[in-house]
Amino acid sequence: MRARRARSFRASGMLVAGVATFSLVTAAAANAVITTTNDAPTLAGALAPAGLVTGSGLAQAYPCVADDPGTTDFDESLCPSAVSDTPLAGFPTEGTTYDILTTGNAALADDPNVSPDDGYAWTTSNPAMGSSVYDWQTYRFDLAPATTGCLAFDFKFLSDEFPEFINSQFNDAFIAQLGGANVSVDPTTGVINAPGNFAAGAGDMISVNASGPSATSAAASAGTIYDGSTNLLIARTPVTPGAPVSLYLTLFDQGDHIYDSAVFLDNLRYETIAPTKCKSLALDPYEGLTGVTPLAAGPAFTAGYTALNLPLSCDLPPGSVQCTVNGAAAFTATAGRTVARTGRDARAIILPVALAAGSATIPANTNGVLSMPTTPAGVAAVKAAIAKPALLKHQAKLLKKKAKKLLKKAQQLRAEGKIAKAKKLEKQAARLIKRAKRLIKRANILLTKPLGTITTTVTNPSNGAAFTITSVLPRP
Repeated sequence: MRARRARSFRASGMLVAGVATFSLVTAAAANAVITTTNDAPTLAGALAPAGLVTGSGLAQAYPCVADDPGTTDFDESLCPSAVSDTPLAGFPTEGTTYDILTTGNAALADDPNVSPDDGYAWTTSNPAMGSSVYDWQTYRFDLAPATTGCLAFDFKFLSDEFPEFINSQFNDAFIAQLGGANVSVDPTTGVINAPGNFAAGAGDMISVNASGPSATSAAASAGTIYDGSTNLLIARTPVTPGAPVSLYLTLFDQGDHIYDSAVFLDNLRYETIAPTKCKSLALDPYEGLTGVTPLAAGPAFTAGYTALNLPLSCDLPPGSVQCTVNGAAAFTATAGRTVARTGRDARAIILPVALAAGSATIPANTNGVLSMPTTPAGVAAVKAAIAKPALLKHQAKLLKKKAKKLLKKAQQLRAEGKIAKAKKLEKQAARLIKRAKRLIKRANILLTKPLGTITTTVTNPSNGAAFTITSVLPRP
């Protein structure tokens, strides 16, 4: 008969305490794709390249039962862990093999999902972790000295606890720690305490209760026996280059021993990555920030002022979550004086003008561009700032022309003996000439100054975080 047990039976396997003698149990059917095993070195070989894992072990070993070659049932083998060489739920992610760790029977992982509670109950407990912890297993992998400052592996958490037991005390979980396994669970609340756990980022835990990047969905578990799964995730944690590393992976049922959970694992590696990006994705992947860093002093126009482009770098670690941001820019022209309609020399009031707005999605750990299409009013303001010195000089030319006419008229008045009227016109002409000289002076000063400033605000719509760049727009 099959090793699958209906949950109503709550079947229990024998427990072998401590680290048992490892044995490989292989499904005999020629088309079997999952090889069940409780041999830690075999699991290490499927998880990492040769030479990376120097030692391994299990803190809890279960008695694996071999398949009966006289039957045609592919899943009669029984073991909570296995190695697979056939693609399933996005695995393998590197090479041809990967690990399957479960709280039940790993041989069932690729079976059709025909029931909400298929699996196998070992009915083991772990009072040291908590009275509500069952069917637990801790895997230790001793690694060669770190060649970089970042340790990483790919994984996916799958569970039959989804969706019935979200936010309940039935909170199966997966934990990753360095240097030792230190996990405790409050049996009343189901709250898990695991110092140094780096499987998920800040504010998150790998369980069916997770949200954000670690959230569980039915679609992600397609092709497996499990009701729900996270997306493909990458766990990362800083390590000391040159120092040996011991990785501990713990998986357990929480609240009862039924409704199995599993984790698929692959591509354990040392990774070359910026220290700030050596982290698992948090509940808020951007950790309260926009998630992007400007790559230039400020934005630049495309040809014809059709768009304003701001180069950005996505600060997230490599993975499926991307940086999405919105941008809005305003232009403020360099202040100057102009001739008002009243003819008086007055300081112009310079107000910001909406210049451009747009959005961008930049893949993690890559550079991209926030391209913001410009507004007609913004382009007009920029072009007006470009033309302003010439406009001031033109205004000065008109003032001089008017002054010349006044002087000519005054000369006629003097010839006619109308001295008082002539003097009055001469004073008006002098004021116009003086004003024209000031306009020319200001025009020449503006030619030495930038057009104005561009104030660009970049906002992350998912968390509201924003930053502002104020940049100088040079005169062309």
